[in-house]
Amino acid sequence: EPNHDWYNSTGLKKDFNVYAKYNYQVSERVNLFTDLQYRNINYKIEGIDDDLRDITQEHLFNFFNPKFGVFYEPVQNQQLYLSFAVANREPNRSNYVDADPAGKQPVHETLRDWELGYNFKSSAFSFSANYYYMDYKNQLVLTGEINDVGAPIMVNVDKSFRTGIELQAGVKIIPTLQWNGNTTLSINKIKDFTEYVDNWDTWGQETYELGTTDLAFSPNVIANSRFTFSPLRNLDLNFISSYVGKQFIDNTSNDDRALDSWFVNNLNAEYSVITRFFEQITFRLMVNNLFNEKYESNAWVYSYIYEGERAKMDGYFPQAGTHFMFGVDFKF
Repeated sequence: EPNHDWYNSTGLKKDFNVYAKYNYQVSERVNLFTDLQYRNINYKIEGIDDDLRDITQEHLFNFFNPKFGVFYEPVQNQQLYLSFAVANREPNRSNYVDADPAGKQPVHETLRDWELGYNFKSSAFSFSANYYYMDYKNQLVLTGEINDVGAPIMVNVDKSFRTGIELQAGVKIIPTLQWNGNTTLSINKIKDFTEYVDNWDTWGQETYELGTTDLAFSPNVIANSRFTFSPLRNLDLNFISSYVGKQFIDNTSNDDRALDSWFVNNLNAEYSVITRFFEQITFRLMVNNLFNEKYESNAWVYSYIYEGERAKMDGYFPQAGTHFMFGVDFKF
């Protein structure tokens, strides 16, 4: 239909920030620090969405985000640290627009984050470990559903947490070969999760109390590895491996709604030359998914009740098999 408004809306966000930072050197080996942030956010949306629904609304937030910590350096190449932080985050435009008009409206989330870590670094070896406990109030989490343009839908959950350990290491095996790797081992849970399922028979919703469940799209294991071989001064060969553990695509911990773990390897080469016309030319060859792993890295799901039976619609996004890329960079 000519000149018909399918949607017409505007959004205006004003964000005011004030920062303060203070460091206090207690002794040669102990340092205390404080980071303080105040944020004032005004968010205004006006107009209609593509379902002709009026989405006009205005939101005001005042956040105080402090962080406190201590660094301890027992010897020159080692460091220990402990920190505590509070961080608040406002919903974004999609969170507001995609919210069910008849349901709960999005609110800001609050994170309380404890971290304890250790760093070591020498000329041939480096290692770091970081333990974290992230306690959330009203965390905005992915539901596994998508909106009409394919963007993920998020809702608040009352209580949730993420805890785990992050490990990183690097070693120079020989002058021309080095290895770097990292892994995260974590637990990611929602406390007392309630699932809301549309009932197409009654046009209402059914509720299911599921207790403690896993957060969607939060694998318990993530690991990466990179070997770099430099046989010539201007030539680097990289063998890169990535592993992502099993992850659920909604917050019900249902094995029928999950992505399997996957392990993918890539190989790339970089060769640089200096010419009379360019400061440097770099040739890049990338072979991705070297062993042709069949896997999906994302998905969506919608659960409902029809004719008295639970049903679902879902979709998975398979990734490309072995593929190649070639590029040239010119530096002037």
